[in-house]
Amino acid sequence: MSKALNIFTDMDPALGTIDAAPIKRECVSVCEKHDVSCPNGDCKHWMSHEPDLNCALVAVDKYPEGLTLREIGERLGISFVRVCQIEQAAAKKLKKRIEKPVSVK
Repeated sequence: MSKALNIFTDMDPALGTIDAAPIKRECVSVCEKHDVSCPNGDCKHWMSHEPDLNCALVAVDKYPEGLTLREIGERLGISFVRVCQIEQAAAKKLKKRIEKPVSVK
């Protein structure tokens, strides 16, 4: 087993939550401590970007001011124009959700 996988053998993946008082997930702390990429491809925070240890939470901590659309395109290997199209589509979906809220009983 590789070094990256050995450090995860006794860890509970459910530890840590993201809420008003940020608590760093244990796996993020372990990855940062050992400077290894996250092997947990099933995690909802996993992304294919080695410089951020394959973790969206690491990227958020690393770039608290965010990234420009051009930088996002470079990271994803898509054009700036395509990133703009995706952003516009997402904004349209969010606007629709806000205008027609779902009732919860």
